[in-house]
Order: sequence, then C-alpha cells, then structure tokens
Amino acid sequence: MVHVAQSQPVILIVEDTLDFAQMTMHILSRIGVEAVHALTADEAIDFINEQRPDLILLDLNLPGKSGWDVLKHLKSVYGDDNTIPIIITSAYSDSANRLVGKLQNVHKYMIKPFPPQDLMATVREVLDLKD
Repeated sequence: MVHVAQSQPVILIVEDTLDFAQMTMHILSRIGVEAVHALTADEAIDFINEQRPDLILLDLNLPGKSGWDVLKHLKSVYGDDNTIPIIITSAYSDSANRLVGKLQNVHKYMIKPFPPQDLMATVREVLDLKD
C-alpha cells in the first residue's frame, strides 16, 4: 500500500476504470492535492485502515465488493462520527442510489461523466480549499 506524506490533502479515488482514475488524478493534481488510487473496495479499505484520507471519491460499481461496502466499513470503524467526506462518482443516476447516498451521509453524488471543472469545484468546496 502507498504511504503518502501529509503536506497536502490526500484524496483516495476508489475507481475500477483505470482511464477514469488517471484522468481524475490529473484533474486533482491541478488543484494541489495528493491523489491515491484504489482499484477495488478491498484496496480502499486497506488504505483507510492504514492512513486516513482527507476525502474519498467513491465509485459504486466495483469488482467484488461495492462502494456501498466501503461505506459500511467506514461506519463500522468510525460509527456515526465519520468525518471523512465522501463524494460518490457513479454512472448510476437513479433516485434510489442518490437517496441511499444521502442516508449514508455522503457529501455529494456526482453522475459520470461530469466536467472537470465541476469535480475541481466540488473538491475545493468539500475540503475548503482556496482557488
């Protein structure tokens, strides 16, 4: 697992589509944050157990366990006191998934594909970063 120095905010990108993950990492590098990629829910859980990220960008449809399983893990570790902001990045645009996300205290639900500017603005807002 990758260990990251904490000089800048660390964002964990949980995404099984490598091209999308790389594009997201490139976009986030433009706003001065450190991005780490996990391909699966298990990799994400391992990272969260080793190092607490400042933000998680979470896809729902992952191989094996889903993004919802990552949220369950966070709840089991931190209870209702989870202060790690979560932004779901999903192709699922239905209201049921959005509602479940809201009930899980997800900060934002972004439907793929989304403009890079929207991602940068949302991350800046959630992490309270200056332009």
